Amino acid sequence: MTETYARGGQEGTTTGAVTLAVTSCLAAALVIAGLVYAAGASERHDAALAAAGCEPGLSPSGLPCTTAQMLNSQFVAVTTPAGQQLNADMDAYTANEGNDRTAAEAALTAEVISERAFGTSLAGIKFPPAIVPIAQALIRANQARATLTAEQARSSSLARMRSFNRRVQVADAGVRTQMKRIREAIHEELR
Repeated sequence: MTETYARGGQEGTTTGAVTLAVTSCLAAALVIAGLVYAAGASERHDAALAAAGCEPGLSPSGLPCTTAQMLNSQFVAVTTPAGQQLNADMDAYTANEGNDRTAAEAALTAEVISERAFGTSLAGIKFPPAIVPIAQALIRANQARATLTAEQARSSSLARMRSFNRRVQVADAGVRTQMKRIREAIHEELR
């Protein structure tokens, strides 16, 4: 029995050694294949960017290339919910500006929060160099609107609050104009 046990131990050791050798060779082959694959990553990346329509002119210096479609998606992802929230806040103010100062003030305060969040979200988008000045103008116009709306919210009476309406509408038109300019610039890039 001792002899059988000893042979079984040798067979197990041989099988284990073969398994270890095969596994090691396979691991080495996979590492080598990974290195070869990684060596061609730059060419594949360039090909993928070209296939996606990524143009060097759309890439801010030092940042990864952004396609016009990606930029449009980012812009829409920021402007759509912000616009919906801002419209709801404006509607709440309009519903209360004639008879409930506290509710009107709360609506204006919510509007200021929405406007500031919108500005922060816009600042997070990496616009291409050609669009950066328009984006900066939009952010400034939005900040001016938020400042004016905050001042309106601090009014001591409904009449004083309503006296801001026209100036806020003008500020809002300035924001909308800059948004339109950015959309046009992005759509120009999509062509």
